[in-house]
Amino acid sequence: MAEVIFKDATRYFAGVDRPAVNSLNLDVPDGEFLVLVGPSGCGKSTSLRMLAGLEGVDKGSIHIGERDVTEVPPAGRDIAMVFQNYALYPHMSVAENIGFHLKIAGMNKTDREKKVREAAELLDLAQYLERKPAKLSGGQRQRVAMGRAIVREPAVFLMDEPLSNLDAKLRVQTRTQIASLQRRLGTTTIYVTHDQVEAMTMGDRVAVLKEGVLQQCDTPIGLFARPANVFVAGFIGSPAMNLLDFTADTLPSGVGLTPAQRSALTGPDVVVGVRPEAWETVNPVDGLEAVVEVVEELGSDQYLYCKVPNGVLTVRTPGMSPWQRGDRIGLKVKPDQAHLFDTATGDRLPD
Repeated sequence: MAEVIFKDATRYFAGVDRPAVNSLNLDVPDGEFLVLVGPSGCGKSTSLRMLAGLEGVDKGSIHIGERDVTEVPPAGRDIAMVFQNYALYPHMSVAENIGFHLKIAGMNKTDREKKVREAAELLDLAQYLERKPAKLSGGQRQRVAMGRAIVREPAVFLMDEPLSNLDAKLRVQTRTQIASLQRRLGTTTIYVTHDQVEAMTMGDRVAVLKEGVLQQCDTPIGLFARPANVFVAGFIGSPAMNLLDFTADTLPSGVGLTPAQRSALTGPDVVVGVRPEAWETVNPVDGLEAVVEVVEELGSDQYLYCKVPNGVLTVRTPGMSPWQRGDRIGLKVKPDQAHLFDTATGDRLPD
C-alpha cells in the first residue's frame, strides 16, 4: 500500500492547445478510496493513465509511496488496473484468468491456486472457478477482473469506469461490493467515473475535474454542502442544484448578502444556488412566484418542475403531495440554504 501524489502533473496531446490535464495537484493518502469525476473530456481517464504509465507526463511529477515514478515503465509501478471492458481471456477459466499474472511471474502452482481461491472467496466467485467468461454475467466478469488485480497485491488499484457496461440495477449492486471490498483490503484506490452519484456513494473523497483542471477535492458531504464554484454546484447532486441569476440588489426573499460577501463580489451579479429540497412552498405573494409545469411522483418524494421568470426550477416535496400541473405557488429559500457565487468568476462567495 502507498500514498499517491500528483505534483503539477500536466499532459498535452498533439494538435490540441489546451492541456488534457493541467497542473494537477493531488495527494491521495495510503488506503484512501479517491474518485475522479467529471464530464467527458475533463481529463479524469488521462490522469489515471498518467499514474499507470500509459500516458506520459509533460510537466510535473507523479509519486507512489517514496518513489518518483514519472519515468518508470508501467510494469515497475506496482499498480493493478481494472478496465471497463474486463479484458478477460475467453479461452481461460475463471481460475486461470485470476491467476494468469501469477503464473507469468513464476509462482508455483500450489501457492498460485491458494491465492486464486482466497480472492475468489472474497469476491463470491468460488463456485465459478471452472467456468469460462462467456458463461458469466457482466457483474461476475467484472469481479473476475478485480480478482486478477487483487491477487497481485499491488500498492495501488486503478479503476477506469469499471461499471459502465453494466445495467443500472447491477451497477448499484456492484459499486456497493467494490466499495466494501476496498474497505476490507485497505489498498489505495483511484477510481474514474463520469457518474456523480457513483462518485458520491463510493469515494472517501471525490476530485471534480473540468477541462483538465481540478475544481475541488473533498468528501462527498463537503462537495454537496460547500461547492467551491458554480460548476461543482451544478455537477454534484441529483437532481442538480437550481442556479439562478440575480443582481446583488434583487435577490429573492430569504436570501441576503453579508458584508464579507458584498466585499468579495467583483461585479454586480450573483448566482444563487438552491438544492431542490431547500425550497419552502408558500403563497405566491410571499415568495418567488412559480407555475408547476410537470409533477414527477416517485412515491417517497415528489419533484415539481416549476416555471419562473428566469428559468425552470426543480423543487423536491414529500411524496403524494397534492400539487398538480398548472398550480401557482410561491417558493422561498429555507434559512441558510442558499449557495451564493460571483457571476463573473464563478467562485463561491465566503460564508
